[in-house]
Amino acid sequence: MYVPDIHSLPLRDITDAGTADTEPRCSDWPLVDDGDVQIGIWEATPGVSTEPTEDYLETMFMVSGRVTVTHPDGAPFDIVPGSLWATPRHWDGRWDVHQTVRKLYVIDHRAPVSTGSAMPAGSAHLDNVYTALLDPPVRRPVVIAGDPHESSRTLWAHDRLECGVWECTPGEFPFRRDGYDEVFCVLSGHATLHTDGGQTFELIPGAVILTPAGLAGRWVVHRTIRKAYMIVLDRG
Repeated sequence: MYVPDIHSLPLRDITDAGTADTEPRCSDWPLVDDGDVQIGIWEATPGVSTEPTEDYLETMFMVSGRVTVTHPDGAPFDIVPGSLWATPRHWDGRWDVHQTVRKLYVIDHRAPVSTGSAMPAGSAHLDNVYTALLDPPVRRPVVIAGDPHESSRTLWAHDRLECGVWECTPGEFPFRRDGYDEVFCVLSGHATLHTDGGQTFELIPGAVILTPAGLAGRWVVHRTIRKAYMIVLDRG
């Protein structure tokens, strides 16, 4: 599933008929919804929402608007364009939406398992993925052309769900999604993604693409590219 521009994609209204005037009106565009995992793009107008989070994990990347989220883990989150964040199961937060917000999200309803992750199960928040410092770059292990180096930063990894930031310099290299799905939003740069099935996707800022487990192909990075990513493990 490919979305050329997350900012301009028309969404469908999913607001309940009984929603109060003080609550946000919500819209959505699902990319995946199979009962276990939901992946999509969501928007809410200004208002206040106190609906509790149920038995699921969620990772989110905010692309527009502003919201203050008051939560049990500490100081409120000031969520603005460029914020990447994740919330655990039964995480009760209050949303004060100041300006209409739009986000890319992954919701995982699957029963929890022990993954051995060293990261805590609480919430996590990264203010600005566009300027966030990443790990030192390393050369891609297999290269077709050029000298691509990649760097990344994992924000949150818990119970088969992960999110973070990845960057790569120009070059061409193969890829394969083994044992996981990945959805990401391009933050900067330009690349072309070629799949072994013959599809080609232009990746520029605002583009969103869902790459399922088993997909293979090659990246051609024209200008250093950075993305906010979310990974769902063990989807097979």
